Amino acid sequence: MDFLQNALLRDAQDRPIADYELIQSTDFDEIRVWSDQVYMPYKVVPSGAALQPDSALHAIAIGSMTLSRFSYGIPVHLRDFSMGPGMGMALTTVRGNGRHGTSPGASADTPAGHSFLVDTSRTDYRVDFDAAHLQVNITFPHQYLEELFLRWYGAPAGDDIWRRKVAFGGPDSAWLALLHYVCRCVAETPGIVTGGPLGSHLEEMLGMHMLSEWIRHNGTPARSTTRTGVVPRCVKIAEEYMEAHARACPTLSAIALAAGVSVRTLSNSFRHFRGHTPMDFLREQRLQGVRKALMAAQPGSTVVAIANLYGYASLGGFAAVYFKRFGEYPSMTLNRLRPH
Repeated sequence: MDFLQNALLRDAQDRPIADYELIQSTDFDEIRVWSDQVYMPYKVVPSGAALQPDSALHAIAIGSMTLSRFSYGIPVHLRDFSMGPGMGMALTTVRGNGRHGTSPGASADTPAGHSFLVDTSRTDYRVDFDAAHLQVNITFPHQYLEELFLRWYGAPAGDDIWRRKVAFGGPDSAWLALLHYVCRCVAETPGIVTGGPLGSHLEEMLGMHMLSEWIRHNGTPARSTTRTGVVPRCVKIAEEYMEAHARACPTLSAIALAAGVSVRTLSNSFRHFRGHTPMDFLREQRLQGVRKALMAAQPGSTVVAIANLYGYASLGGFAAVYFKRFGEYPSMTLNRLRPH
């Protein structure tokens, strides 16, 4: 929890950074200029004796989503969230407490480590934060999750899913671990989080976890209308797509979209016709691509530079996977073909 409290404030070496600071202010109007952009327009009023906020807002984009760290520094009541921007939020309390309205006269508390999920483009929302509150939030476009649901399940989600407000998580939850991982990635490799394949994968992981929470609290998702006995054409299209885009390290939903089927259908088809998953095939194409690049490398080329071309951020992890596949480390492949 300590790491999340310092999310977007310190880098991987625990040095203070100001790269993601949008505003520190004691003026509600100044704060609103930025909170409207990071979240959506809403009304906020003090709910205690203190009338002047002591607020700080930090944020970074992860694909179409925004990761933010936010507090008002005083007790506040938030309401009348605008549906217009088509956004929703997963709010995680890392300090203090939030009390989120779930229905008229009912609410759910989120003490430290607990989260609340709401699609403010499809339902009303209100929340009270205490004086000690600190939130690490994910803001997402409804359209992205709607398309992600369709890709994975082959049929649109019902409106009842999007209107449901969900309290979830906890100090030992998978969501909190995922949020910690996302923030760690930002601290260690911010460039490829905001503009590389890692960002796309983090975006999809966050999206799928939010969808799974909605489904878990709402019941079984819509059944796919796709026939289970699909012809292997979708497999061949997916393989061609992965071969052509191995460097970009596409997500599973992007591969399914290219193949014209749902993620579930594509995964089942690969298991049936190939005996492995689409991502197994993609991993092999990436490894083969790196190996070919290492064998054809020009003088002065490095393993790090070539591995980065294929989206490998951790050199140690990549080297271990490469050794398991080819029986030698990537540096050995690179040096073996160089004149001595």
